[in-house]
Amino acid sequence: MTNRRMLIRYAAALAVAPAVPAAWPAPPASAEPAAGVTVDPFGIPLRDVLLIGGTVAPGPDGTPVLWSAVSGEPARLAAIDPATGRTVSDQELTGAPGSYAVAAAPDGTVYVGAYSTGHLYRRRPGPDSPVENLGRPLPSETYIWRIAVDDAGVVYGGTFPGARVFAHDPATGATRDYGQVLPGAQYVRSLAVTADKIYAGTQPDAHVLEIDKVTGERRELPLPDGLGAGTGQTVYDLNAHDGRVYARFGSAINGRLGVYDTVGRRWTDLIDDVAGLDVSAPGPGGLVYLTRAGRLTGYHPGTGRFRDTPLVFPGRVVNNRGIGWVTLADRDWPGRTLVGLLWRGDMFRWNPVTGRADVVPTDVPGEPIPMAALHVGPSGAVWVGGYLNGGLARVDPDTGASTFQRFAQVESVLETGGQVWLGAYPDSRLYRYDPARPWSSPEYSPGLPGSADNPAKVLDLKAADQVRARALTDAGDRVAYGTMPNTTLGGALAIVDKATGAARVHRPVVTDQSIVSLAHVNGLIVGGTSIDGGYSVPRPTQTEARLFGWDVATDSEAFQLVPVPGARAIPALAVDRSGLLWGLAGGQLFAVDLAARAVVRRVTLAPGVADSRGRLGYDASRHRLYALVGGRLLAQVDPATGAARQLLDQPAEFLAVHPDGRLFLGSGEHLHRVTVTG
Repeated sequence: MTNRRMLIRYAAALAVAPAVPAAWPAPPASAEPAAGVTVDPFGIPLRDVLLIGGTVAPGPDGTPVLWSAVSGEPARLAAIDPATGRTVSDQELTGAPGSYAVAAAPDGTVYVGAYSTGHLYRRRPGPDSPVENLGRPLPSETYIWRIAVDDAGVVYGGTFPGARVFAHDPATGATRDYGQVLPGAQYVRSLAVTADKIYAGTQPDAHVLEIDKVTGERRELPLPDGLGAGTGQTVYDLNAHDGRVYARFGSAINGRLGVYDTVGRRWTDLIDDVAGLDVSAPGPGGLVYLTRAGRLTGYHPGTGRFRDTPLVFPGRVVNNRGIGWVTLADRDWPGRTLVGLLWRGDMFRWNPVTGRADVVPTDVPGEPIPMAALHVGPSGAVWVGGYLNGGLARVDPDTGASTFQRFAQVESVLETGGQVWLGAYPDSRLYRYDPARPWSSPEYSPGLPGSADNPAKVLDLKAADQVRARALTDAGDRVAYGTMPNTTLGGALAIVDKATGAARVHRPVVTDQSIVSLAHVNGLIVGGTSIDGGYSVPRPTQTEARLFGWDVATDSEAFQLVPVPGARAIPALAVDRSGLLWGLAGGQLFAVDLAARAVVRRVTLAPGVADSRGRLGYDASRHRLYALVGGRLLAQVDPATGAARQLLDQPAEFLAVHPDGRLFLGSGEHLHRVTVTG
């Protein structure tokens, strides 16, 4: 019997019962698993070093060190000796997962602004000084993207979600709110200060604002010629040195560096292919140093001339994390030496007197990486993708043993036909990985010289303004891929030929909506959408998520419908063995008769839950659906009757079902195995 005929017969059987909500009983006060449910901790599959915010400043004993915020749970503030690469101080940033924002005051006080919490931390000079949490400078703001400290010791910061700028005066403890830099803006992504001005850069759409410290008066700088209106761009980094502001327009990977003369009030240069995060202060000969075309390069802002150094940084991401000048007590490094950190924990050094350069591994240990994707394929292997510092792990479902590879932030995984397809952030990239061949990623973790790329990049949707890679499904001889946009609205549906890698990219599919879930039923690709974009900006124009069908044979849209009125997203889809499509939106599970284009069953799993999180898994051997709702409630559902029972109430963001019926849950950096015998 074909899937379509089975679907029609199944839908007809359901039609005799009314499609009314069915809810499970209220959960017990105890968070113990239900009877017949066993939860086994399965370890932390992903670990690596991630350094983002950093600065060069006096260390615990007064000699210069590289201060860096090491991402983790919690993050840590580490001081690294530039002479040896060894950590001389390591303190927790309690409550913070990490930071892009580390800066030092003239007296040696180090400040850290946290992402996700919006807290500001302080470490005063001295060998035994504690790290103090000063709380949120602005109660409404949950991210401090960048900070800078002026000569008076006042700390300035730029925030999300209100795109505000603040000044915190440690002498008085007072915080000044300069307000939202532009109406409707959400991100102040970069920030720098001079003696009398604050410079703030925005995302999305590039704007550079100059704010008077005293009066708060602001004016917008014109953008450099060649950037147009800045639409869809980000002012990712800002530095200010000796009468010039250096503004990098682009992404975390690379961009174009504008040089602005604050006295002449004009842009004097626009430099291509520059990585972040910082431009150094001027050194010998008046040169500042930056990462250009993967090489540490000197630049003279007066003449516009470049000086190459021997330091070439391989890979896709080569950003420096805090770069500055130190004097080393070593005759092989005379005068001032430029030092900095790379994102994976290596330290680099360059001496302009001798031309000596090196890259030194530090002893910063790897930290657990939160999950961004979880998948179990036909082979039974458990695949885990990492968030922010990225990576891919293959986990043995019986022992929990993990094999980790350095890679991008992996947001979706699909194993099919012995190949593993990976959706990566940013630029909504799609890769194909053959686990039977040696790993070799030239962008993140190269293999032996001459090794073939594995994973191999199949598709890059940067040109289509896509950023996130949330959905993958097997569509026979093709793979379907759904994405979220970067600075606009409207995701893309890419349909890729497995044999050739040829892709057809469709955008838009649903007006101003992202594609966050996919399934395939008998030649029909079905997608669930979200009204939000990849960064929740710009604000949605639509009010409810939609379900769409795409006919693979004709390469055209077959239908659109709203299965759950008012839902912002349909984050999960699954197909049972009869061919019936199931979806999740908020706390409601629904079944769709694709022939009739109609919802034929609704099961309310969690009344009142309306957020856009949710996962579905299907155990074909026992004909059971599993739903993860609201980031913590795990339910088992009988597709034949709609009967549901709660199995667990514990934090979890990811769900995958093994072919033998075991479940795997991902919560932060932790993996759990769940066995259901009832």
